[in-house]
Amino acid sequence: MDENNRYTAMQKNQYLYGTSNHPEHNKNKDYWDILLKDIKQKESWTDKKALDFACGKGRNVTNLLSLASWSTVDGVDISPGNIVYCKQNYKKQKSQWYVNNGVDIQELKTEEYDFVMSTIALQHIPVYDIRKNILKDILRVMKKGAIFSFQVAYGPETPGKRPASYYDNIFNAEATNSAWDFRVNNEQQVIEDLSEIGFSDISTEVRDSFSDNQHPQWIYIRCKK
Repeated sequence: MDENNRYTAMQKNQYLYGTSNHPEHNKNKDYWDILLKDIKQKESWTDKKALDFACGKGRNVTNLLSLASWSTVDGVDISPGNIVYCKQNYKKQKSQWYVNNGVDIQELKTEEYDFVMSTIALQHIPVYDIRKNILKDILRVMKKGAIFSFQVAYGPETPGKRPASYYDNIFNAEATNSAWDFRVNNEQQVIEDLSEIGFSDISTEVRDSFSDNQHPQWIYIRCKK
């Protein structure tokens, strides 16, 4: 996919200097009990590799490092400002930091990671084609048997309006980061996409959203390669 599309150009400009690290989301019980539930078996992750897609200023990366004895926990984000921040503030962490182009993660090696996570990120992309392309590339960087755990918005939708329908391609959105999100309104939408891409063992859990006045609920999705 061409990274010079209208939406990605806008998104890169808005995220140029960085975002919040959203420390309040550490208080979300579902973050620990659903999104990161696999990491509770911490001995299983010794010397393994993890990745946070859309890592922001590194909150999830540092959280993962505190839960198990990883070989590395890396972060990738569209914002150069966020990655500069992470490189400057986490020099002693077992982490590598990457800026991606907004439509894939081609900077990362194929079959590199045992666990990939993403939260409060993909729901900000109201362009179905871009999200699907990113999901395909996340599968590429995962090892056989690796787990992908992520969260997006869930609830009623109005096609062509805010929040966007699951299959909408709002390339002309004028802002991002909650300004024009999308929602899943049926678990089968994301299950069918993930299955088509090549993920397996897909499970979902819908819960009330946390610190989010834009969406009534979130959906947590877990799948494997």
